[in-house]
Amino acid sequence: MINEQKEKATLNKMSDLEYAKNDVEMMRYRANALSSKLGIFGMIASLLGAFMCLNSFRPHDFQIFIIIMLNIVILLGGFLACEKAKNYSKIGSIFQIIFGAVCIGRMFYIPLMLIRYYNIYKKGNTAKGYAKAVENLGNSIKAKDTSSYAHAFFPSSGTARGITAMILFAIAGGLFIAAGVIGYLRSQKLTKYLNSINEKK
Repeated sequence: MINEQKEKATLNKMSDLEYAKNDVEMMRYRANALSSKLGIFGMIASLLGAFMCLNSFRPHDFQIFIIIMLNIVILLGGFLACEKAKNYSKIGSIFQIIFGAVCIGRMFYIPLMLIRYYNIYKKGNTAKGYAKAVENLGNSIKAKDTSSYAHAFFPSSGTARGITAMILFAIAGGLFIAAGVIGYLRSQKLTKYLNSINEKK
């Protein structure tokens, strides 16, 4: 009876080991689609957040150039990182985490400015408050919504715009970081397995 239990336990352990081995073996032939998809969804959320912020600024302002360039870097670099992470690249996964951290950092710049100063600037409430808004925004926030497209799709409240942008950047950051962490762990697992095979040879 005791011997039978030992044999069953041994077989269960062996099956678990074989299952884990087969799982890693399949990684050699399957792409890391999860990290790639999470990263792409992160890029989309980042783009939507940037579009919300861009719609709230005058197009000739220098900050617009910085925002656009940053978003281009995140889009192109993020896509490249997703493709590399798809092939279990540690570097690609690390860059996904970096882009996620950048997206998290973006939450505390323009979205907060919109929450604090957009409504003051737009309505011109109190001379002191208006002057403070101008000082902090450098006349960059639109005093009025001149675009019918913007009026149709974006709230007129700076608070709503800022909070929406923060949520989108938070989602983008979370997706990028999750994609990077998953990709990095899977990459380490596969590398360790391949090294063990090479050692046996």
